[in-house]
Amino acid sequence: MQADRIKEIIAGSSDIVCLLGLKVSMDCGCLNYRQEDGLYDLEMKYGYAPEEIFSASFYNTRPRQFFEFYRNEILNRPGVPGPCHQALARMEQNGNLKAVITRELFSLSKRAGCRHVIELHGSIYQNICPRCGKKYTIDYMKKNTPIPLCEKCGIPVRPSVRLMGEMLNSKAIAQAALEVEKADTLLVLGCHLNAHLAANFLPYYKGNKLILINEEKHFMDRRADYMIHEKPGDVLPGLI
Repeated sequence: MQADRIKEIIAGSSDIVCLLGLKVSMDCGCLNYRQEDGLYDLEMKYGYAPEEIFSASFYNTRPRQFFEFYRNEILNRPGVPGPCHQALARMEQNGNLKAVITRELFSLSKRAGCRHVIELHGSIYQNICPRCGKKYTIDYMKKNTPIPLCEKCGIPVRPSVRLMGEMLNSKAIAQAALEVEKADTLLVLGCHLNAHLAANFLPYYKGNKLILINEEKHFMDRRADYMIHEKPGDVLPGLI
C-alpha cells in the first residue's frame, strides 16, 4: 500500500522538506483571498475584488479600506493549527523534517511548534513602521482603528506580508530552493503539483521520493513518486 511505503520512507529519511499548500490553512479556517468560494460576497461587501484590496496600491492610496478588509478578513481569521501542522512539528522534533516552505500568512506551522519555516509571503504576526523600523504586534494592528499608525512617526504600520503587485523576498526564495535541493524526501501537502508553490520549487529537487498528499486530483499528480488523495490533516499524523 502507498501509505505503508510512505510511512517507511518518512521513518528512513534524514532530510525531509515540506511544501505546505494553502489548502491546509483553509482547512484550519483561514481565508485564501484568491479562492473561488465566497469571492463574490466579499466583493459585494467591500465594493472591490479581494485581490484588488489586498494590494500594494490599495495600501498606499486607500489605507482605511485596506485595513478594514485586512482586519476583518485576515487578522480576525488566523485559524488554529491543525493535525497536519502538529504532525509536522513532531517530525521536526524527531529530527527528519528540516524545513517547511509555505505561502500562507498565518504562521500556523510556527504556532504548532515548527522552528524552521520559510514563509515566502511573510506573516501577519510581523508588522513594522516603514520609516523608523519600529515593530508592532498583531494585537496592536487589531485594536488601532481605523488605521494602525506608528506611535513615533504617525504613518500607517506596514504588515510584513507580500501584497499583490509586490515581488517575493529573493533571500527567502533562494533559501527555499537550497533546502529543496538538499532534500532526500520532498513532501507536498495541500496543493497539486502544478500550483505555484510546487511548480516553482520542484525543478530543484533531485531525489526520487516525491510524496504528494492532497485531497483533489490533478493531471500533474503523475510526477509524484507516491501519492494519497486525502486531506493531509487526516493522513499525515498516521504516517509518522
